[in-house]
Amino acid sequence: MAEVWVADGNTRLEWIGDVSGVAETPLGTVWITNYSEILAVDPSDPSGASDVMITQREGDGPGELKSAHRIAITPDGNVAVHDLGRDAIEVYSPAGKPLRRVQLPFSVQWVKGFAILASGDFVLSGGVPWLESAIHRFNATGEHLGSWADGAQAEEWMARVVGTGGATHALEDGSLLYSSGAPHSIVRYEFPPAGDGEPVGRTVSEMPELLDAPGDDVLVKGVDDEGVRYTSFNVWYPQSHAVFALDGGRVLNAIRREGEKGDLETVWQLFEPSHEAPDGSTHALVGEGIVSVPYRLWSLCDNGEILATRMDDLGVQTVVRLRMNVK
Repeated sequence: MAEVWVADGNTRLEWIGDVSGVAETPLGTVWITNYSEILAVDPSDPSGASDVMITQREGDGPGELKSAHRIAITPDGNVAVHDLGRDAIEVYSPAGKPLRRVQLPFSVQWVKGFAILASGDFVLSGGVPWLESAIHRFNATGEHLGSWADGAQAEEWMARVVGTGGATHALEDGSLLYSSGAPHSIVRYEFPPAGDGEPVGRTVSEMPELLDAPGDDVLVKGVDDEGVRYTSFNVWYPQSHAVFALDGGRVLNAIRREGEKGDLETVWQLFEPSHEAPDGSTHALVGEGIVSVPYRLWSLCDNGEILATRMDDLGVQTVVRLRMNVK
């Protein structure tokens, strides 16, 4: 694996506080969100002089966002950005022109996956307080078409919301890959032609013993110096944070967990189709390893390379493009 392109967080992207999404547009530009802004970066221009700020305003005007989150590319080549603050999806042309806003009927919280099916339907994976499901599907106008897949198990409702959901990846054939952290499983969902029926899931792989379900441990409770009780969140609990369909039917999955020394480590897994896969799964694990750099994987490019971020010891994030040598 090699970094074939880098946007340095100390110089070119010094404005970045916390990257929330990265994706490549059909024009070859790389869009980066950091909850408040969207920057379009031209990888062919190392100087950064041609970088364009798509939006940096909070408001209700065309293309304006309250909290820019994850990015996905629509089947017709436009760019969709999930707006956490408005519970909406903002759609832009690849050149950055605002096209439309899709208002969602409810909030999906602690989103861990955002994908757009070949049908144009939007999929968000995360917690909804009044639903026990992990995946939520909306049509092109924002209508809720259904929710499915088990949510996290915990005693406290807030822990269930925080822990629910996993990585998603939409395939060209209209299906959806979903990777759930603990118990660890990867499922491929196929949808009926009518578009409004229940999806059919086929298990790619199951490894229930790989990760321990965090339960209520995603919540951190305590009392501050002034005696006030507080609740915060353990964002590094064991979870699946990326899944991609590669050529030849292979699947790349990445999980993040705490290592033996207490540091964060990323485990990459490669699966291939196999008639000898265990427990009725469609794929067998053919490769697994701990990556020395704890990359945060965001999206798969058309040429099979991956856009990711890495963070230095000072918390500065750098956007990179990874080329894998998968044999």
